[in-house]
Amino acid sequence: MSEYLYGANTAEEVINGGRRRIFRVMVARSARDTDRGHGRPVPAARGQGKGAAAADLARRKGIRVEFVDNRVLEKYAPGANHQGIVLEVEPLRHYSVPDALALEKDPKRFLWAGVDGITDPMNLGAILRSAACFGVSSVLLPERRTVGITPAVQKTSSGALEKLNIVPVGNLNSTIIDLKERGVWVYGLDMEGEPLDKVDYAFPGLILVGSEGEGLHLKTKEHCDRLISIPQLGGVESLNASAAAAVAFYEVSKKLRSAGGK
Repeated sequence: MSEYLYGANTAEEVINGGRRRIFRVMVARSARDTDRGHGRPVPAARGQGKGAAAADLARRKGIRVEFVDNRVLEKYAPGANHQGIVLEVEPLRHYSVPDALALEKDPKRFLWAGVDGITDPMNLGAILRSAACFGVSSVLLPERRTVGITPAVQKTSSGALEKLNIVPVGNLNSTIIDLKERGVWVYGLDMEGEPLDKVDYAFPGLILVGSEGEGLHLKTKEHCDRLISIPQLGGVESLNASAAAAVAFYEVSKKLRSAGGK
């Protein structure tokens, strides 16, 4: 069984990540011309220079590379901005809560994230990218009320999924209760919460991010140890979910590094 990913940044991260098998790398023929020094790629194949670089990286690692017409790439990434490169790879590995916990180097010093009601692939991809950037190690992904890990999500995340452990959960609230019983402190992003830079965080921690419209569901909020918010100076109603998540991940991970956990 395999899936198809696209985009130059995603390709490079997957190739370098080494976390899953890559069956083949398909690159636009015009990228081959660029790779051989025959000039710039055709204008219709924007981004194919990066595709050529990813293809060269794949070859150096002994991965099969095929140069194909653009219509072949369109077949595997219909309507997408594939940037002249598509990868056929094994599906992303998913983890159970116990398995993800077992991967933590320090069981008392880690930061996880969870999403609730994030249905837009671009939003989820951006959240995952920020999570990987700011030290989140695992992400809880509900099987209901949330978009799955689609190729669009993986493209938007720019390869961040190669650095995260994805933990699908059937019931987010039950999983939160389970983690709390294991000593994990749960922080929910909510506009009515305490200013996140004033909170004395305890670790290991879990940050929950809700949708832009409804935020966290009521029951989910009730299971949080603390609700946190991002102080705003005005001018706009609120940050979108992915921007709010990035701020929260940065602030809480900074506290984890500086305070040494509690």
